Amino acid sequence: MSEIEMNEALNRVPAEFRPLLNLDHLTTWTLDRQREHTADMSDYEAARAVFQAVLRSQHVAGDRWWSAKRRSRRVEKEWNRLVKASRDAASASESLRTTYADYVREVAALPAQRAEKLAAKQARRGRVNDFTAKSLHKTVSALSQREGEEETSTETAGQARDSAAAGRTVRGVNDLFDRRGA
Repeated sequence: MSEIEMNEALNRVPAEFRPLLNLDHLTTWTLDRQREHTADMSDYEAARAVFQAVLRSQHVAGDRWWSAKRRSRRVEKEWNRLVKASRDAASASESLRTTYADYVREVAALPAQRAEKLAAKQARRGRVNDFTAKSLHKTVSALSQREGEEETSTETAGQARDSAAAGRTVRGVNDLFDRRGA
């Protein structure tokens, strides 16, 4: 992003969240959130244990041995959801911090990676150009040698002297074979 685009993007961010774009501030902020969520989780676990103990011990006349436990499960389920949400929020805070740190590292490394890629591409292109130039020079030198030779040979390209057509002018494929009586 260019400097102008970055400033426009920062202007749209509320002022209280702008410091979070700095990795040090984000690290501090996420660690605080993680501590809060972990403290909430331990509070919720303690409250869940209290509710569980009290609700499971309430017996009403005519209850069977599992009735109190079944009644308390609806309330315990909500406490379990609170505990899980706090645990997930603490984990998400940590994931946010590490993911943003990886993002910042990746963005910082991009210019060097792109420069390496461009240098490799130019080196590859240079090797191809050198190979092409060498091939063209060979072709030109081979053609110039042929033009300088005298045309005393009756050979055509791709044939050796000891072929079936040695001593004759070959005009086509059929002239390579001796035709005796057809």
